[in-house]
Amino acid sequence: MKSMTGFGSERTQDSLVAVEVNVRSVNGRFLEPRFHLPREFIPFEIELRKILAEKISRGTVDVFVSRRVRTAKNVSLQVNRDLARRYLQAYQGLAKDLKLRGEVHLESIARLPDVVKLEESHELDPKEKSILLKTFRGALEACVKERVREGKALRRDLGQMLSSLEKQVAVIGKLREEANRQLQDRFEARVMAKLKGSEVDPARLAQEIALQIDRADINEELQRLNEHLKNYRQMLGAAQTEGKKLDFYTQELLREVNTIGSKSQVAKITQAVVEAKTLIERLREQVQNVE
Repeated sequence: MKSMTGFGSERTQDSLVAVEVNVRSVNGRFLEPRFHLPREFIPFEIELRKILAEKISRGTVDVFVSRRVRTAKNVSLQVNRDLARRYLQAYQGLAKDLKLRGEVHLESIARLPDVVKLEESHELDPKEKSILLKTFRGALEACVKERVREGKALRRDLGQMLSSLEKQVAVIGKLREEANRQLQDRFEARVMAKLKGSEVDPARLAQEIALQIDRADINEELQRLNEHLKNYRQMLGAAQTEGKKLDFYTQELLREVNTIGSKSQVAKITQAVVEAKTLIERLREQVQNVE
């Protein structure tokens, strides 16, 4: 079992470039990768997506990549000589108009906007792609390990909640016969009160009571509920657990418990149903984290 929550980071550098990759994943119904790349690495996004899909099947995954050039090989200085002359002429003209004496130094002109600009070439060195892919795989692997670690904790928590739910269902099962007896006594008293002073056909009375009890009986719901619990337990123990299947069975568990609650006319069963629904809601919250 894997969680959909994880984080991984990796940094690689050589004499040419330093590349850092951070991979962060959170819950999501489907696989939704979102890449935040320097423009130099945008051509490699499709390949990165394929690598990601091989390791992660579900979740919203943000990939942040930074690139820092560590050499002056691809850097050049651009001097705008025409602009420098215009600055010089403007200063000299201003000095003349104001009748001021002074010299304009080279350093002053060079510091003016856009006279000297540092430009970086965006052509990639052939080594950079391999550095990017290596760094990305490292960060992705670290994220997957975190998801596995979180998944172990999830499996443990889900197993404990499922055990508590199984106990509540067992309580409901034990109370079923008592509930049916109470229903029988209640129906008999109600019918006898309506037919007081009249002749009662015992066979017809028994048939009517049996029909009413059958409508209120929760045996079918209990059978389906126990079958869902069995399947749930098997999925939790499987090597590969799918969050979507767990989510489906969680909804089925809630459906059966709700039906039992709507049929219940016994306080103890109602109390057990409330406890069971609380546990199922907690199960559903946790299942949302399973890949």
